[in-house]
Amino acid sequence: MLLRIRSPAGTARITVESTTSGEDLTAKILETIPKSEPQPDLSTVTLSNQPGAAAEKVGLDALKGRKVSDMGFSHGDLLFLSYKPLEAGSSSPSLAPPAPAPATLRGGSGAPSTSTSGTATPSAAPVGPNLDHVVEPEIDVYWNGQSGKIDRKRDNAFCRHGEKAMCDYCMPLEPYDAKYQAENQIKHLSFHAHLRKLLAGRPPSAASSSFVPPLTPLSLAVLTPCPSGTHAPFPEGICSKCQPSALTLQSQSFRMVDHVEFATPAIIDTLLSAWRRTGTQRFGFLIGRYDKYEKVPMGVKAVVEAVWEPQQEGEVDGLTIEVPWEDEKRVGEISAWCQKGLGVVGMIYTDLTPDPEDITKTLYKRHAQSYTASGLEMLASAQYQVAHPLATKASPTGSFSSRFVTCCLTGTEEGGIDATCWQATEQAEAMVKANTVEGSVDPSVVRVRKPSPGEYIPEVFYSFKNEYGIQVKMPAKPTFPVEYLFVNVTHGFPVDPDPLFVSSNFPVENRPGLHNQSLEVVIRELLKILSGSDLEVSDTGTWPARIKKEVEKWLSDFHLVTFLCLHGSFSTEEQKLIGQVATAHANPKHANALEKLFHSPGWQTLLMLAESSKGASAGFGNDSGTTAEQLAGMGIASPGGSGSAGRSGTGTPAVAPDVGGEKACPHCTFINEATATDCMVCGLPL
Repeated sequence: MLLRIRSPAGTARITVESTTSGEDLTAKILETIPKSEPQPDLSTVTLSNQPGAAAEKVGLDALKGRKVSDMGFSHGDLLFLSYKPLEAGSSSPSLAPPAPAPATLRGGSGAPSTSTSGTATPSAAPVGPNLDHVVEPEIDVYWNGQSGKIDRKRDNAFCRHGEKAMCDYCMPLEPYDAKYQAENQIKHLSFHAHLRKLLAGRPPSAASSSFVPPLTPLSLAVLTPCPSGTHAPFPEGICSKCQPSALTLQSQSFRMVDHVEFATPAIIDTLLSAWRRTGTQRFGFLIGRYDKYEKVPMGVKAVVEAVWEPQQEGEVDGLTIEVPWEDEKRVGEISAWCQKGLGVVGMIYTDLTPDPEDITKTLYKRHAQSYTASGLEMLASAQYQVAHPLATKASPTGSFSSRFVTCCLTGTEEGGIDATCWQATEQAEAMVKANTVEGSVDPSVVRVRKPSPGEYIPEVFYSFKNEYGIQVKMPAKPTFPVEYLFVNVTHGFPVDPDPLFVSSNFPVENRPGLHNQSLEVVIRELLKILSGSDLEVSDTGTWPARIKKEVEKWLSDFHLVTFLCLHGSFSTEEQKLIGQVATAHANPKHANALEKLFHSPGWQTLLMLAESSKGASAGFGNDSGTTAEQLAGMGIASPGGSGSAGRSGTGTPAVAPDVGGEKACPHCTFINEATATDCMVCGLPL
């Protein structure tokens, strides 16, 4: 590899290998200064990749302990050597510790090197945080491996070259190009485009050990103890080193999620059905995944596949929600069993009021003259985002902001219903973490809290352009507009819906008074599928093709899947099979899941309960009379038979109701404890 060294003595060339050590490189660089020229004072020798006093420079000590291969050099690079001549009569000192300088010499700015003292051997660059334990989402892994360049076609008006050539008019653009953003009306950069912009000046070949993550999470808390160590911890003492700086609110230039896509309109209709029947508001958590969004450079979209409704009490003008969400961990686990990467991606709620003049329409409450999201809503969004941080190696803490989105179903100007989606900004998250803000009676503003004794709240400012077009800064005393705390997120539906869950017939959870989930409902729906003249034992003892198809479609219902998994009558492995069957139509790897489920003890127990509810002699309601003998031919015995697959609540085989001190359910014959009032399997009273 050839490197060019330009110094006050002239330009010279040196040849190095990728394995050349930093010490050998230093010697070669110093040899480029002729003996006839004034020799340099080694304590003043610095290197830079650019000329001029403003260029970032690195001392020779920063090369120690490194190799050329991890310095970011390439063949033919030009380095600028500067130094002060050694004064007459003085000897050249050993290399002094360099000032903080870039970790690499190529590609512009980099991470500062660690200063050392005395004769101690300094490290060549600061060792970045160990982020090997951070597991990034698949969409982030995908975009990290892509260039993100925006391809452009040859411009016939300006390009004067052949088809295979390239010029300034047709060369690819960076994903953060401001002109492209303005031309395509892209208001916010995508998260990965924002990262590329921050990393634009860094060398692509920088050593991983010297990589400093570009994102630093904002903190408004007082550092305890103080880094200076000169005073007692807060509140006894505080100084400029431990107190947080004043916060100037500004519009966030990027967003973590660029689009929300509802897999099918039925997801929204299911949530709205409760409001239409009760007139009270409803709330739900969005279950979905993240995918690439092609309409924005390096974009990310949240694809919503289902909505889970937690325990809540709806009111005409508000909601009371279960906090914390008790089933969140289990619902997230069940979602991941259905498809890898599926989980909680946000929340959705209704804010609908019928128009008193025309009850078929809704009031238009959220608009430019009122508010898009109230201050309380924004603080709630920020709180949920803080609870769902994004795992990323671009932050020294291993996490940064969140991809949790908020959607509100509200009235439109025409009297219809539409969704409004947003995310709280990183500054909003930091303010919520530090407990510096609170809601206001005016929904369009947020209040800055007054500090209580022993509490420190930094000053908050917000800037805007006044009526004269001048940018001014105003103190938030005591309020500021809520618009500084969120970014809008677009939403829509696919042109050709292909939802992950194809059925939505099973009752929705936590809707008392409308409909309830129960094992009786499951059995009733299963009996409808099993009724038919084609329920005959095949030569291989398997279910007919029609039943397999209908069962697979029936189980492809997120509310049914979660009910069966949370009910407790299926083992963990059987619960995983249920989730795989629900999404087998979209995942070829799960093609055999249905057959495995049919042969599982939990499924055989469910069939036994279905048989018991109709009576073994009456069959499943079809003219042919599906009897216990037919089921036994498929590997399913009758409830009282010796080959019964039924299981009691304690995991023992189901037997006759007369079991001494225990209670046997009269509906499904399952054995319960003597103190039980309801059957733990079918849920019916004993």
